[in-house]
Amino acid sequence: MAAILIVGEDPDSIKPEDLPPGVTVDGIRAALDGARAALLARGHEVGVLLTTSADRIASELAGAVRGRSFDVIVIGAGLRVLPPMALHFERLMNAIREHAPDARLAFNTRPDDTAEAAERQLQGG
Repeated sequence: MAAILIVGEDPDSIKPEDLPPGVTVDGIRAALDGARAALLARGHEVGVLLTTSADRIASELAGAVRGRSFDVIVIGAGLRVLPPMALHFERLMNAIREHAPDARLAFNTRPDDTAEAAERQLQGG
C-alpha cells in the first residue's frame, strides 16, 4: 500500500472561461472522485488537497504533509497548464521540495487519468 496525495485547484474557484474546451467543473470534480475511489480500491491511502490561493498553497501543502510520508504527489494539469495558475504551480513546487522532498511527482494529462499517473510513479516512472 502506498500513500498518495492529489493536489489540484479547487474546481469551484476555476473560471469556466479558463478551462480547456470540453472540460467542465463538474467533470473535474467527478474525475477527482473517481481517481480517489480507484486508488482506494487498489489499497492505497489517498489524500486530496484542493487549493484556492497562491498565497496559501505553500502552507496548505505543508499542513497536508506534516507528520506524514507520501510516496507520490500527483499534481493536477490545471495547476500546470492554465496560465492563471502559474504562480500557484511555482509556489507548490517549492513547497514540495521543502516539505516532501522524497515524494515522487506524478502529473496527469487530464482529470480522468490521475490514478494512472500515480500508479505510473509507483511502478518506477
